[in-house]
Amino acid sequence: MKKYMMISILIVSGFLLAACSDDSNDSDAFDNASDSVNDSEDQKVSANIPEEVIKDADADPIELEDQMDLEIGDKGYAITQSEGLPLAATLNSVEKTQDVGSETRDGDKFYLIADFTFENLGDGHLEVEKPDVGSSSDESAIINDEVTKGDRLGLGSWALDENGDIDQDNPTNTITLEPGEEANHKIALSMLDSADEYIVYFGFYASNNRDYRNKAAWTIQTEQIDEK
Repeated sequence: MKKYMMISILIVSGFLLAACSDDSNDSDAFDNASDSVNDSEDQKVSANIPEEVIKDADADPIELEDQMDLEIGDKGYAITQSEGLPLAATLNSVEKTQDVGSETRDGDKFYLIADFTFENLGDGHLEVEKPDVGSSSDESAIINDEVTKGDRLGLGSWALDENGDIDQDNPTNTITLEPGEEANHKIALSMLDSADEYIVYFGFYASNNRDYRNKAAWTIQTEQIDEK
């Protein structure tokens, strides 16, 4: 009798070991498949971003270098803080005006109208945060996150419609992009004062709060700005 009980125990134990082995193999296969998907997504993102801009391609999300030497016509890249998604932005042109639709600025205050082409290089819904403006003399402070909210020379205020007016159909002034979407948008930057050279940049940091994990910045000379 004891002999048969021992045989039964051995058989049951064998089944249990086999089941555990199968579960382990299934778990390993799932982990490997997940890693493969993540690696594939990382490679897809990296393929859309120039190698010299990438700081750490293996990080999650990918880490990018600050780009402080961009000019009008150049494309910059930034990673959103909240979603960790890659945004590409090309500054096409800049205009200066004191009137945007019914909004008028007096005295030394005015608007810079920045015309951007945005691309969502990621696989999720992306909300574009508006850029900020500083003087070229503030470049070091911008890089080192030493600019406070009150120090900004200008900030993105309005997303404009196709007529260059404040978009009445978009009261929250948000710019959103679906995965892979590319779109042109004009942004009104509210300026407090003028400068010889401006820096329009994404990645402003203040009070432990930032919109982007790195900076993409364009330097604009006054002679490059069209006045209306």
